[in-house]
Amino acid sequence: MTEGQSIPRNLRHLRLLPAIAEHRSLTGAAQVSGLSQTAVTHALHKVETAVGSALFDRNSTGAFPTDRGQVLLARVRRALDRLDPALDALAPGLSRVVTHSQLIALIATAQSGNVTLAARQLGLAQPTVHRAVTELERAAGRTLFDRARSGLVPRRACLSLCRAARLAFAELDQAEADLAEFDGREGGRVAGRPAPLANQPPARGTGRLPAGTTRNAGHRTRQSL
Repeated sequence: MTEGQSIPRNLRHLRLLPAIAEHRSLTGAAQVSGLSQTAVTHALHKVETAVGSALFDRNSTGAFPTDRGQVLLARVRRALDRLDPALDALAPGLSRVVTHSQLIALIATAQSGNVTLAARQLGLAQPTVHRAVTELERAAGRTLFDRARSGLVPRRACLSLCRAARLAFAELDQAEADLAEFDGREGGRVAGRPAPLANQPPARGTGRLPAGTTRNAGHRTRQSL
């Protein structure tokens, strides 16, 4: 992975990596995900292009993670382990359809209590953020905010999902540092990010919500309440 390259935040693409590793084939991953093999191949290519190297060695006996692939897989699995229980608690199957953009919009709206302010924080148009939150609520089959005179008040389920999403995104941020270290580049861990994988307890939430994720010279930073 070279400077300026980063882990893509397409959750549907990232979900395919553990599936490929588990089934040792793109065909098996396609079957369990309900996608065509062409779609899985395209998704894997996009992730590999983003991180700057092959993540699987593919031959006649199957697809096997490369050393760099193993590094990324560990963090992706950990991120999904944090995120999916909160999603599936809202609605069965929600984890298969939710997007990073929807979750970022949800987190920013929960923090600000106002879609317009959330859009301003994220540098997006207000209708874009409103649509993302509305689509997430529709997919979940429930309202995630109470409408009050003071603004939008996140419900308990919303706060739980926001915390889980923040922790999941922190794992993906940490994956970038892990790959930097694997490549022998400087990429020290940022204070407050998840602990190293080996023999360390999982990171615990702070109870605070980030406004979202922004890029700065190829690296992501987060704003917290």
